[in-house]
Amino acid sequence: MIKRISRLIVFVAVLGLVFALSIGSFAQKPPVVGISTGSSGTSWRNIMIAALEEVGNEYKAAGKIADYKIVNNITNGDATEQANILRDFISQGVDIIMVNPNSPDALNGVISEAQDEGILVVAYDATVTAPNVLNVTLDHYAWNKKNVEYIASTLQKGNVIQIYGLDGHPANNERIRATDDVLKNYPDIKMIANTTGYWDQTKAKEVATQIIGSGQQIDGVITQDGEAYGVLSAFLDANKLPKVMFGDPGTAFFKEWKKLRDQGADFKACTQPNPPGIGGTAFRMALQLYNGKKFKPGVLVDNTYFYKVSMFITDENFDVGWELLKDKPDDYLLSEIMPEEQVAELFE
Repeated sequence: MIKRISRLIVFVAVLGLVFALSIGSFAQKPPVVGISTGSSGTSWRNIMIAALEEVGNEYKAAGKIADYKIVNNITNGDATEQANILRDFISQGVDIIMVNPNSPDALNGVISEAQDEGILVVAYDATVTAPNVLNVTLDHYAWNKKNVEYIASTLQKGNVIQIYGLDGHPANNERIRATDDVLKNYPDIKMIANTTGYWDQTKAKEVATQIIGSGQQIDGVITQDGEAYGVLSAFLDANKLPKVMFGDPGTAFFKEWKKLRDQGADFKACTQPNPPGIGGTAFRMALQLYNGKKFKPGVLVDNTYFYKVSMFITDENFDVGWELLKDKPDDYLLSEIMPEEQVAELFE
């Protein structure tokens, strides 16, 4: 009797081991992640890349991913070069591709090639029109509409200039569309210049300097994060000021803004973060999807997760932003990465 029980115990133990091994064989292996940033070299992009590295290193140390590789464009904003980077990832056998797309549709072909190979594709910061791709982004239209509405409602009438981001970039397209829609409601505001600043402080300053040098009256400035400090510097160098403008959510701009406030200058600004950490947030969501998790109903809108920005800073609540930035280096921008626990709550 004792021998029979012993044999039964051994049989159950072996059966349990076989079951465990069979379950393990179906578990997803730790993935290799290929990340295309689309461009680099600006403060915003550098912070974005640091966020990707932070999450990647966290996951690699924990054994949740096998490895990750970040590849930046040589030519910033070029979609053809980016497509070749994605094809390299495919040939290297990555399991997940994360892409900050330089075009909403120019990458659709290579994305389809990746999906045919069973690779999970996630777009972050901007969106693509390819099917079955998770897009993790701000609502860039709503984001800029809030900025332009503040500028227009403060100004009411006068001349404005717009120095926008990269031509053709999906996020930039949505922001420009928001500008156009807001200004339709302000017929006494005239846009006298409308050009790219490449999401680069130095280039944006050069463009602004040329516009200011034309001698035209400039009352308001519609620009974007990663450009506003350069634009404001051009005005200060010319001993001029707009009455109102969008400002960078970063230390350098806030220092100049504070000086102008302390001087009692006729100058107002608004800003809200466009968190560079969106890449790190998307990384967390990509791993959830790779591991077979599904978003809860209602979380996505047409395959897109819209990251919500709660902070909006004007002269009225300037001190809130200043407290967060006053001890930071000049190139620091307000950012955040959604915590792992909060991301997990979005999934079933």
